[in-house]
Amino acid sequence: MVMKKKFLGELLIEAGAITTEQRDKALQEQKRLGKRLGEALISLGFITEEKMAQVLGSQLEIPFVRLKDINVAPEAVKLVNENLARKLKVFPMTSYNETLTIAMADPLDVFAIDEIKRVTKFAVNPVVITETELMNAYDRYYRGTGAMEEVIKDIGVESVYVPDEERRASIEGVGDETPVVKLVNLLITQAVRDRASDIHIEAEANILRVRYRVDGILHEVMTPPRHLHLGIVSRVKILSGMDIAEKRIPQDGRFPVNVEGKQLDVRTSTLPTLYGEKVVMRLLEKTAGLPPLTGLGFSEDTLNVFIKLIKKPYGFILATGPTGSGKTTTIYSALKHISSTEKNIITIEDPIEYNLKFINQVQINPKAGLTFGNGLRSILRQDPDIIMVGEIRDLDTASIATHAALTGHLVLSTLHTNEAVGAIARLIDMGVEPFLITSSLIGVVAQRLIRKVCPHCKETYKGSSDLLKEVGVKGDVELVKSKGCNECRSTGYLGREGLLEILLITESIKKLIIQKATASELKAQAVRDRFRTMREEGIIKAMKKVTTIEEVIRVTQETE
Repeated sequence: MVMKKKFLGELLIEAGAITTEQRDKALQEQKRLGKRLGEALISLGFITEEKMAQVLGSQLEIPFVRLKDINVAPEAVKLVNENLARKLKVFPMTSYNETLTIAMADPLDVFAIDEIKRVTKFAVNPVVITETELMNAYDRYYRGTGAMEEVIKDIGVESVYVPDEERRASIEGVGDETPVVKLVNLLITQAVRDRASDIHIEAEANILRVRYRVDGILHEVMTPPRHLHLGIVSRVKILSGMDIAEKRIPQDGRFPVNVEGKQLDVRTSTLPTLYGEKVVMRLLEKTAGLPPLTGLGFSEDTLNVFIKLIKKPYGFILATGPTGSGKTTTIYSALKHISSTEKNIITIEDPIEYNLKFINQVQINPKAGLTFGNGLRSILRQDPDIIMVGEIRDLDTASIATHAALTGHLVLSTLHTNEAVGAIARLIDMGVEPFLITSSLIGVVAQRLIRKVCPHCKETYKGSSDLLKEVGVKGDVELVKSKGCNECRSTGYLGREGLLEILLITESIKKLIIQKATASELKAQAVRDRFRTMREEGIIKAMKKVTTIEEVIRVTQETE
């Protein structure tokens, strides 16, 4: 080990990457903190991780590579299981003619090379990679499957199915070292690494299915043995503060968790199904910063309209869309944009998702009698300038909100509808009088989240006339598409942003509301008033090569 460390130092000195004095100081740091020499050199700032990898490659005549420049072969990854790869600190990248190319942060580790030869029966061709990229490769390509498989092997049928099932499951949920606990932890950890927003655990006749929702689309990640269902569900229930003995009715709960430095709030829901309870866990990162209005996905014109809207001294503004469309984030960003020490801003929410400066936030508590309706009444006695209601759920809340807007307050809230004009019909269906809507409502924002094309594998092309005709675009237009790569897990998309439309309540729209016009009549008038639909906003994003035209059609088809 000493010879190896000395050799590393000498290699770097011979290459002129470090001085003898720097090496000696790093050796002292290494002894003091128990680090490897390379780690000590990097932590002291004498050399960067990438520079060290490049020098090692050059001195040992081993190629230095960057992971993004390599097309990793799935068949090569399968040759070395995750546990062994992590133990030896190697990553299998490609294979050809019984030769396996492996990436290593430490190409001096001859033992690791010999072990890979022994296990795979392949000749080994090492290349040098930084340790950071090596760790990222494990997370990206193995996705925790090796660790999960090892844990599953440790869970026998007898550890789940015993005479007193509920008691046994509760005992397993208490300890932090049981296999079921480890498996649930791994499922959550890997979901965070995969940027998943939700985890779905579903029981079928013979298997258990686990799916992650990534960028709005569900992907199956594993199918553990059916007998693990009870243990996993019981563990999640215990974490969420649910009754593990109750399986006949749906339950809701939540729990905090820290995953790789990220503070998460996990909201859990169970639902009785034919083959057992289905569990959905929604992952909300509490440490994620609230995006500014400019980072939500507004087009420039639409953003200017929205900012003028939220700066009005009074009126009722609604954000609409299905669950998970980002409407609450839009409201929060609007509040952050207009908040100041000169304004008294109060919110009533369920739950409070972001903590905002200069804003008084109230969490509803139905069990204690604090609902949106009576909470809003109390807020009106607190001399507010701006009020945010988490959601309009019933006539009582809707009526108080509209009256608050009529009496000099700016009120912002959310509503579940498919498009902006649908909010008006929804309020009328609740029982709000049309004259109250026309007197208070000043604007409606409707939104979806649209997937962004992967920047690593995107390519441009000329859109076909049929496709362009379908979305109402004339002439030759250059669009973007993606073929799929390792960065986006072959989906062609990476990340999402908002797709938003804004309906302003003009005089002509007010007349139609009083007449109780249909949604289609309202939309037709709005278009005459220069309303830009969500489909049109999406086409602008496609023309700017933010997303694909196919994604625009998929996301907006129910609003057209």
